[in-house]
Amino acid sequence: MNEKMKVMTKTKNWENLTFADNFLFCKILESEPELCRQLLEILLHIKIDRLETPQSEKTMQELIGAKSVRFDVYAEDGEQIFDIEIQTTKKKNLPKRARYYQSIIDVGNLSKGENYTKLKDTYIIFLCLNDIFEKGLPVYFFENFCRQDKNLKLDDRAFKVFFNASMYDKMTTDEEKAFFKFLRGGEANSDFTRNIEEKVTRAKQNAELRRQYMTWQQTIDEEKEIAREEGFNDGFNDGIQQNAISTAKMMLADSVATEQIAKWTSLPLSQVLALKEEVSQK
Repeated sequence: MNEKMKVMTKTKNWENLTFADNFLFCKILESEPELCRQLLEILLHIKIDRLETPQSEKTMQELIGAKSVRFDVYAEDGEQIFDIEIQTTKKKNLPKRARYYQSIIDVGNLSKGENYTKLKDTYIIFLCLNDIFEKGLPVYFFENFCRQDKNLKLDDRAFKVFFNASMYDKMTTDEEKAFFKFLRGGEANSDFTRNIEEKVTRAKQNAELRRQYMTWQQTIDEEKEIAREEGFNDGFNDGIQQNAISTAKMMLADSVATEQIAKWTSLPLSQVLALKEEVSQK
């Protein structure tokens, strides 16, 4: 079996991909600005006259050494910035991830010397297949307000929205209900979802996109394998370190010379001396 076939057996088969899969989600919205505009209008209940060409997998890193971010679908309409993220699994770090994404967008869109009033309205949008907050709400819309007077909004125009597709039947509009039901694997029963379904079918017939997917997925698999190996090695090394410390403490309790302990455990003498002081205080 060649390497590419190995990748396809370890990951979701190309023919089984849906709009909820990151690769197709990003590729379709990037290539279909009008579809992306319609989706944003459905999600946010706003009117967008013209959307600039969406960018998928857009990477931003504003400071050397800072953590970079990669937005699923990044789009602007001149006055507003939108980041749309497809989230198929529960992750507890999403709120802080949204916070960091917000900060990177702000830094990247305000030039030196510009007034803060130039900051655009921003929407960080997570389309979650499950309820990450477990409160049973179909949508969690966050903006900053005063604790002492909740009617007083900060009005910084920074919004974070988390959709819970599992509660699609509780969504506000029929279009939302149809979209999120479709996102979870239901039938396309609206003009908008039928349009998406058509784009998905057409995309899956594209040989170049299929090749890109295999390369993209292989890269992800390699990154996961590297992370797994590094995690294993880190854990293994931590285990060795902890065993050495435990051994050193037992030897100290038996009054073995610190130099001898350092030699036998491979711990630095300074660390053995610190352990000696720790043991003596107990």
